[in-house]
Amino acid sequence: METEKLIVAIELGSSKISGVAGQILYDGRLKVMAYASTPSSSCIRHGAVYNLDKTANAIAEVISRLNSMLSVKINKVFIGYNSKSLRSEVNTIERTFDEKTVISQEIIDSMFSECELKDYEGYQILSQESLEYVVDHKRGTETDPMGVACTSLQGNYLNILLKKQISDYMAQCFNMAGVTILDGFVTPVVEADAILTEEEKQQGCALVDYGADTTTVSVYKNGLLRYLRVIPLGSALITRDLATILKIDEEQAENLKCTYGLCTLIGSQDVEETIVVGEDVIAIKEIGGIIEARNEEIVRNVASRIKASGYYDVLYSGIIVTGGGSKLRQLDRVFHSIMPDLRNPRFVVEPNCGVIWDEPYWKKGDGSQVSLLAVMAKGSENCCEIPKMDEIDRIAPSDIDKVSMLGLFNEEGESAQEDRDRRRRKQKSEKSEENDAPDTRQTGTGGKKYRNYFKRIIDNIMDTGEKFFDSDQDFN
Repeated sequence: METEKLIVAIELGSSKISGVAGQILYDGRLKVMAYASTPSSSCIRHGAVYNLDKTANAIAEVISRLNSMLSVKINKVFIGYNSKSLRSEVNTIERTFDEKTVISQEIIDSMFSECELKDYEGYQILSQESLEYVVDHKRGTETDPMGVACTSLQGNYLNILLKKQISDYMAQCFNMAGVTILDGFVTPVVEADAILTEEEKQQGCALVDYGADTTTVSVYKNGLLRYLRVIPLGSALITRDLATILKIDEEQAENLKCTYGLCTLIGSQDVEETIVVGEDVIAIKEIGGIIEARNEEIVRNVASRIKASGYYDVLYSGIIVTGGGSKLRQLDRVFHSIMPDLRNPRFVVEPNCGVIWDEPYWKKGDGSQVSLLAVMAKGSENCCEIPKMDEIDRIAPSDIDKVSMLGLFNEEGESAQEDRDRRRRKQKSEKSEENDAPDTRQTGTGGKKYRNYFKRIIDNIMDTGEKFFDSDQDFN
């Protein structure tokens, strides 16, 4: 069977479990051929699996819907890791030498391997990156010390950690759903590769993924990831605040959040107006106040994490914001008011490489799909088989006269269906002739005397019924 590479990515989000299947085109763009999602608030909390059975069923549902859209069987997927326990830790490895020694690749590799053996109780190392090296305790640093002669070498590495139980639960859920994980990526890292420019990474920036239950902060400087933290707060808290305080359901609260946003910050908005929600009259000013209070708490936590990284004053490219929560109206004003020293935030709703959607309605356009598409962009292996096109689909108009060569028609020009119909009529005709022939056999007693007579009557009735249902006449 002829196959093409089809990449499938699954994201276990706090608001929904979503899946995407498609291809990476020759120019780097992503072609989305199928997309499906299902709510996950009852089984995923803060990016971590809470209910294994429900999560496995949700994964199976998403996979089944993707299979139906593409008429394939997906058995392998790529996933992303992003939960409240995800964080970065700097680890330092040192080597000292009795005399001047030229740093070789073997020395660097041994230091990197020693860093991998670092034990973090209850956590596993998902990713490890070398930051820089300090030669002979000098103030300056080297990113590539190989070939340098020195008596001491200090290597600084960034380890990205995740609670082992979280990754184990995820693996178990996919196994229960009958799907193999080809590879797992650190979602904030692949997300940064998808939406940040090299200039932004070099000059320094903070990538903020404002999600439903979590908000991720990734700090870059000199082209490298320097700091990563996940805050267990997200836009879903705003929805729940509105629902609780205003005594409305969460669907109504979500609509109010998306419609009015931080309306108290809009000078032209008459916040004294009221709206009717269900049987209650609610002031727009009250809605804006509830949203503003919780949102400010989240953004202040983001600012605190950026400052804790130690790079706040040198982030010359400012803040880049994505995620479903980033669609909140007037959010840029809040970021600027809380972090006035940084450049106004840039909002991103799609990877830089570009995305082609087979169905436009799949595209949310609000930043909530960036992480899923970023995982897909890193996929490198085929996740299922795409059946070879039927031969009839490959026939060019100029070759229509050669169609019989494909075995679709017989030598008389009949299609396969026409040939079957002709053979069936012939069999019926032969059967009818046999039944009309005189019965010269002796009939016994016990009611068999008129067997052939009644058999002919029944056959005639059946033939009449078939002609009725085969007729092209419209009886409606």
